[in-house]
Amino acid sequence: MTHTEYTREILDIEDKNIYFNENCLEIRKEGPLKVKVFHGFLTYTPEYCEHCGCISKDYGDIIKWGFDKNCLVKINKVANFNAILLLDKQRFLCKNCNHTFTARTSLVDFHKQISNNTKLSVILDLMKKGSEKGIAEKNNISTNSVNRILDSICDDKLIKNNGHLPISFGIDELTATKDTKGKYAFIIVDQTNRNIFDLLDSRKNIDIEKYFKRYSRCEREKVKFITMDLYAPYYKLMHSLFPNAILIPDRFHFVLQPRNALDKTRIKSISKYNPDYRKYKRYWKLLLKNEDELDDKKMFYSPNFRKEVTQKYIVTYLIHKNSYIYSSYNYYQGILKSIRDRDKSKFINIIHHFDKTTSSQYITKTNKTFLKMEQYLVNSFDYELSNGIVEGINNLIKQIKHTACGYRKFKHLKFRIMLIKGLCNPIKS
Repeated sequence: MTHTEYTREILDIEDKNIYFNENCLEIRKEGPLKVKVFHGFLTYTPEYCEHCGCISKDYGDIIKWGFDKNCLVKINKVANFNAILLLDKQRFLCKNCNHTFTARTSLVDFHKQISNNTKLSVILDLMKKGSEKGIAEKNNISTNSVNRILDSICDDKLIKNNGHLPISFGIDELTATKDTKGKYAFIIVDQTNRNIFDLLDSRKNIDIEKYFKRYSRCEREKVKFITMDLYAPYYKLMHSLFPNAILIPDRFHFVLQPRNALDKTRIKSISKYNPDYRKYKRYWKLLLKNEDELDDKKMFYSPNFRKEVTQKYIVTYLIHKNSYIYSSYNYYQGILKSIRDRDKSKFINIIHHFDKTTSSQYITKTNKTFLKMEQYLVNSFDYELSNGIVEGINNLIKQIKHTACGYRKFKHLKFRIMLIKGLCNPIKS
C-alpha cells in the first residue's frame, strides 16, 4: 500500500485522483485545540472542457494550467482531533475556447468547504436527540452550517401515507413555532403503529378539515376509533369527518377536570386569616390523592397539628372544616373511583344527581362539561384506548424543542421529529 492509499484509508477518501506527499501532515494550534492539517493535491486528465464541451482527443487539446492552492475542506475528526484537508486543485486550460476550469472531486461539492462525509455525519447526528450547537462542535463546523444542512434535506420532504388513514388514531395539539398560522400545531398519531402519522402547522378547524378531506370519504369511513382530550371543537369536527368513528376522550384529561376544580375550590375557600390556612397549604397533595391510598396506620408528627397524626386523619379534618371543600372532595373521589373501576352507571349517577347548591362554582362548571359531553365520555368506560401514546410523543417533542432552545421554522422542527422517530431516512433515499 502506497503512502497516498494509506492516507486515503485513514481519511475515508474514495476519490482516487487525490494524492498525498510523505510529509503531508501538519499539526496546528487553534486556540486551546490542536488541529490536524493534511496537505494533498487533486489532479487528473479531463475528458472534455466544462465550458465549450470540447472532447479531449489529443494531449494538447486541454492542458494543465497550475493549481488552485490550499482549498480548505473540513473533514471528519481523526483520533478525536479536528481535521482539515488543504487541497491543491489542478486547473486546466482549453485550447479550443481559451477558458480555464478547475478539477472536481466527489469528496466535496463545488464551491463548498464542508466535505460530503462531514455532511453525512451531521445527518446521522440529526437523527438523534441533541442540540444543533452540540452537533456543530462535534463536526467542527458552525451552527449555521448545521442549520443549512437540515434545511437542504427537509425541502419537499413529506410523510408518505399512500392515501390511507389508520383505523385508530389519536389527536392532540402542541406549541408551534412563530411562523405557523396559530399558536398551536396539530399532531396525529397512529395507535396501531404507535408512531406519528402526520404533523400540521395549525389546529384550526378549517385547516384540519382541509387536510382530512384530501382523503376519500370511503377511506374516512374506515376509521373506527379516535382518541383526544376534552377540547370541545374537535368532537363536532371529527364526528362530521369520520361518521363511523367512536370518539374516546382521554381518561387522564377526564380526571384532571374535577381534580383542578377541587384544587381551585381549596384556594378560593381558604383565606390567609383562616386558622387552618397553613394546614390547607401544606397538605394540599393529600386532598388530591386517591382516598383508598391514604395511610391510616403510620403516625408522624405534624408541626401544624402539633401532634402525631395519620394521612387519613389530616384529610378527614380538612374536608370537614369547609362545606364546599367537602362536597368537591366527594365529587372528585366518586369520579376517580368510577373511572378506576370502569363503573359507567356510577359515573352517570354522579353527574345526573349533582347538587349545585352545596358545591363550588368550579365543580359546578366541571359537572356541566361532563353533562354536555356525556355521550362521548361513556366511551372511555367501554374501550381500553387512551391518548397515552400521543402524550408520550408530545413529551418527546418538548424535549427536542427544549434541547434546541426552540425552533424558528416549523418545517425544521417537523423534519427533526421525523428523523428522530425514524419516519424519514435521507441516507437511504
